[in-house]
Amino acid sequence: MTDQRLAEVSYARRGAAAWITLDRPAKRNALTPAMVGGLHQALDRADRDPALRTIVITGAGPAFCAGADLEFFRARQAEPDGCDRFMAGLLRPLADFLARLRSSPRPVIAAVNGACVAGGVELVVCCDLIVAVTGAIFSDAHSRRGLVPAIGGAAGLVRSLGAHRAKQLMLLAEDWDAPTLAACGLIADVVPPASMQARVDALGAALAQRSPLSLARMKELVHRAQDPPWEQLVEADLADFRANWGSADLRQG
Repeated sequence: MTDQRLAEVSYARRGAAAWITLDRPAKRNALTPAMVGGLHQALDRADRDPALRTIVITGAGPAFCAGADLEFFRARQAEPDGCDRFMAGLLRPLADFLARLRSSPRPVIAAVNGACVAGGVELVVCCDLIVAVTGAIFSDAHSRRGLVPAIGGAAGLVRSLGAHRAKQLMLLAEDWDAPTLAACGLIADVVPPASMQARVDALGAALAQRSPLSLARMKELVHRAQDPPWEQLVEADLADFRANWGSADLRQG
């Protein structure tokens, strides 16, 4: 296994899998421009490895991802061009990273090791298989802040859960546990924390025995069957985010 520390991200090669770890445990792995840059660098490294068969996304410490870093967000609110800077610094690069995950020819596994909130949910719905520990909690949380999912998260939830369950999760902003979301079809497997790595390794080993060409084409087939395309939905989401930027609800939230 080889390890590398990038900007707020760790990269490790385990067998034929690349483990990309969000690595700000003290901040519950909240997303910053530096972290998103590190995610792109990690994916660049994975793309240069012809022997790699699977990509795993996980978090360091007790949380998977708390969503966007609120300190960065609040600082942009105080700036005249804050919306443009927030979108250019975080949302656009994050949307580009998620697009790269979706279009990667390799299967992407989300290993959800703990709390997964807002942007963390938007991340996992762009992965191909989701494995979560028994105590993992999922929450959209945007409505608590006067926000909306900005980079395809709503579409990902609708496609994974169906319209009514997606609306329940988003409108109420309640915590959902991993077994519930497994029963709804979002999560592939729920395991004890001590078994997470072994289970993901086993999935990676099974995928490594399948045809890489078949797996890449199957991902394309699934995405092609979804209408409208994810990229089109992201652009609409970002336009809604910009329109909502100066609202009283967002300032209060």
